[in-house]
Amino acid sequence: MAGVLVLNADMSVLAFVDWQRAVTLLCQTNVKGIPMALCFEADPERTVRSPSTQIPFPRVIQLTRYVYVPWENRPHGDVSDLATKRDVLDRDKHTCVYCGKAGATTVDHVLPQSRGGRNSWENLAACCRSCNHEKADRTPEEAGMRLRWHPWRPDKTGYAQRAIWAGLAPAG
Repeated sequence: MAGVLVLNADMSVLAFVDWQRAVTLLCQTNVKGIPMALCFEADPERTVRSPSTQIPFPRVIQLTRYVYVPWENRPHGDVSDLATKRDVLDRDKHTCVYCGKAGATTVDHVLPQSRGGRNSWENLAACCRSCNHEKADRTPEEAGMRLRWHPWRPDKTGYAQRAIWAGLAPAG
C-alpha cells in the first residue's frame, strides 16, 4: 500500500493517508498546544521543507489522541453484513438518496422487505420522510424515483480515514 501508515494513540493501525495529510497532522496542534501526531518512523534521506520548517518525510505517524472507529470491535475488524439505521445515516451523511436534501432521518429499503430486501448495507439508504412515504412499498423504478447513488458496504479503512480527517482537523 502506498502512503503513510497512521497508528492510533493505542498503536493500533488506523489507515494509510497521503504524505501531505500526514505532514498536516504533524504540524497541527490542538487547543492546548499538543501535537496532533508524532512521527513514529521517518525516511532519513528525505525531508519536507517550508520557508520556516523542515520535517523528516514521514513513513509512520502515531496520533496523540485516540480516534474511535465505530466498527473496530466487530469480528475480524470488518464491517458487519447487517447495517443499523444509525450506521446508514452516518454513511450517507443524513442526505436523502432520492432528492439529495440534507437532514434525512429515515432509512429506506431499496428493495422492500416485503419482496425479500434485507437489512444489508447494499439495500439500505438514507431517505427523507417525504421520499420514503412517496416510494412506499415499491422499488425505485416502480415509484418513478432515481437513486442519486447506489448504497455500498463501507470498509474499516475508509471510516478510519474520514475519522482522521474530521476528528483531527481544526475547526473553521
